Formats: sequence, C-alpha cells, structure tokens
Amino acid sequence: MILVDPRYNPDLQSGISSATHLAPGVTIAKFLGAPGNPCVIDDLLDDEKLTIARQLYLHAEAMRMINENMEEFKDVTLNVLEGVYRESRFYSESLTRISKEKVTGRTIIYEVTGKDGLSDPEKSFDVAEYWKDYLQFDEVSLDYDLYNPSGKLHACIILTMPSINQRWDPKFEKRVNTYFNGTLYKRNELVELIPVDSESAESVAPTSNSVSDNIVSKTISTVYRFLKSRLY
Repeated sequence: MILVDPRYNPDLQSGISSATHLAPGVTIAKFLGAPGNPCVIDDLLDDEKLTIARQLYLHAEAMRMINENMEEFKDVTLNVLEGVYRESRFYSESLTRISKEKVTGRTIIYEVTGKDGLSDPEKSFDVAEYWKDYLQFDEVSLDYDLYNPSGKLHACIILTMPSINQRWDPKFEKRVNTYFNGTLYKRNELVELIPVDSESAESVAPTSNSVSDNIVSKTISTVYRFLKSRLY
C-alpha cells in the first residue's frame, strides 16, 4: 500500500483543478501539456479528475525524487515532454497503448536536459537507472532516436505507473526496456547509447544478439556505437 502524503492526497482535496498540488512545487498543470490534443482538466467529470490526479501523484513523487537529489542531478532538468492526452472519439480506436495510458495519466514521457537546455542522453540513462533502483513503477523505458535533422541523439524516458484505486494498493510490475527509433532494442534491459567521434566508433564493435540488434546496430554504426549495457 502506498503511504500518501495527506497534504497532497487527491482524495482529501475539496476539488481537483490544474492548480492542485501533488508535491512541493508540482501541480497538475505540469502534466497537462500533451502535443496535438492536450487535456483541459476543467472539462472533465469529477471522477475523471480524481482518477487522473491519483495517477499523477505517483509521477509527481517520481519528479520530486530527481529534483530534490542535488548531489546526483544538480546539473540537469527533468521536464514533462508529453503529458496527459485528451481522448478524441474520432480516433480513439486507433490510439496506441501508450497514448491510451496517457489519457488516464498512467504514462508520462519525460525529457532530461542539460545546462544547454538540450536532451542529455547520458543523464537520461542515469535518471532511468535511478528510478529503476529506488522508484516503484510498472515500466521504465529509455527511448532513443535520431529523428533530429541535425543527427544528434535524442533520448526520453517513458514512465508508466499501475492503475491506482481508492485503496492505493497497486501491484508494481517493475519492467524495463530500451527503444531505438520506435523499435524495441532490448527487452528487460536499460541500455546506454552515447555519441562518440567516428574514430572511436570504428574501434568499438557493436553487439549483435538478435534481429532487432542487427537493425539498430546497422542504423547507428556510422555515428554511434553500443558502449555500455547493463542488465537489471
């Protein structure tokens, strides 16, 4: 059972709005900016607001865990990249699993940025690893991509929580995965991919244990090499 801080327990609030605090300095508003179809919580029914607030309480705790750890994460910022998603009746049947979980606040996608305000893949790995060790969750996934026209590696973290009921007694699955360019790269592993110069890249041989490994390794072979892989 989760021990909920009574100051931020959604069940004890007189009402739920975007200004409702879920942790010190963290309100529901922080999680409402989803690209394309953002959620306006005031448009929802009271029971829908409460359901979302319960889920987001867990995400607020996850953010607090990183934001208050100045020893390990003082030089990075944890941002909500994709928050709660508003379901549309026109294409609800075509939503992906992650999009459906974003509707209820179960899944939030985060971006870790450095002092320059840009995605920091190395620190993204560190945050995901820290959550894996110290946070209760359903799934933590590292999601790397090379979609930026600049060719720079981008990383985000997909954090999924279990469904929360009024008893606050969920089961946490604690799954971890790594994705590259929208494709599963390693199941049950958090893999760190970091940019290296071409000379270093040529001196490090990529691993190849499966078909997906071959595809990803070939895709990134001229710019990136698999340098560190840790099984948890």
